[in-house]
Amino acid sequence: MKFKLSFIIILLFVLSCSSDDRENSNDQEQSITGNWSPYSYEYKGKIYVVDECEKKGQLLINNDMSGIYEKHIKSSENCTNVASFNGQWAFDRNTLILTLTYKENGITKTLIKQVENFSDSELRIIDTSVDLDNIPGNDEAILKFTK
Repeated sequence: MKFKLSFIIILLFVLSCSSDDRENSNDQEQSITGNWSPYSYEYKGKIYVVDECEKKGQLLINNDMSGIYEKHIKSSENCTNVASFNGQWAFDRNTLILTLTYKENGITKTLIKQVENFSDSELRIIDTSVDLDNIPGNDEAILKFTK
């Protein structure tokens, strides 16, 4: 009888400790904050490294969720800043939707990005703004950002 009681007490102790470990790991969720720079596109199993002009872009998310979105593209011989928005980010961990609310000419606008996944050093966003296969129409690619 003493053996069974001791076994039950030890078993309960072990189970309660492992439960605490799981709760602590959830408290340490990875943060999406940081200064993210575009690095490459992934499309149909191929990787396309962005050019030096595109690398000038950024997705900045501060700890207070304020931040910036900037996109540069090379047109002819020039590097052009085609988007530059400064505002407030929101991130929904359930849907993986990243939204920037900003003002342009006094009008409130939003920029929505669908996150595929992210880690401490990599942010992957679904992007349809580029033509990677030289066939008319936008391609659904993954735009990879690094810190």
